[in-house]
Amino acid sequence: MNEVISAPTILTSAIALLTIANPIGSLPIFLNLTKDYDRARQRRIGFLVGIAVFAVLTVSLLAGKYILEAFGIDLTSFRIAGNLLVASIGWAMLTAKQNVVAVSDTQSPVVVPLAIPLIAGPGAISLVITFADDNPTPLDLLAGVGINLLVAVAITVVLFFAPQVARAVKPTGMSIVTRIFGLLLLSIAIQSIISALTEAFPVLTK
Repeated sequence: MNEVISAPTILTSAIALLTIANPIGSLPIFLNLTKDYDRARQRRIGFLVGIAVFAVLTVSLLAGKYILEAFGIDLTSFRIAGNLLVASIGWAMLTAKQNVVAVSDTQSPVVVPLAIPLIAGPGAISLVITFADDNPTPLDLLAGVGINLLVAVAITVVLFFAPQVARAVKPTGMSIVTRIFGLLLLSIAIQSIISALTEAFPVLTK
């Protein structure tokens, strides 16, 4: 019988997902992509990005495991690979490496590149799939949907008020926040890799 998911697990999962989504770190790219839009359209895009992120993460949470099974991918292997990716993202955040993203004038940036892969990228998707495997009961999955919703709301609020947040945080503050998020993310990923390795190689626990 599966135990009910604990509050610390929910909190840790929410922090990990919010960290890898990194809405503060995504602000410069969001502002660059929407710099020619008026404030109403910029806010609408921020709102739509939040909806798209929630949809991507929730589909991954509920169906990701079955998609992996269809391709014959072992979940433990996926957890290790996914968390290695998460660790690399955390390291990139910690060392202030940035990706330059551009879209054509006729393309909406809502889904690509803002929702995918900038915010709900492979790292975030791997996190929610792993969460669903570790916590498979209906109540657990409902908690996972709640986490996705909270993260999506946080992203929506940050992007909705992007110019004000950028002015308040300033470049130095954004750099500090990004590095702190990167350290947290790297630590969480390493702990998850250790857990997956002990599951794959039980002899390591002896």
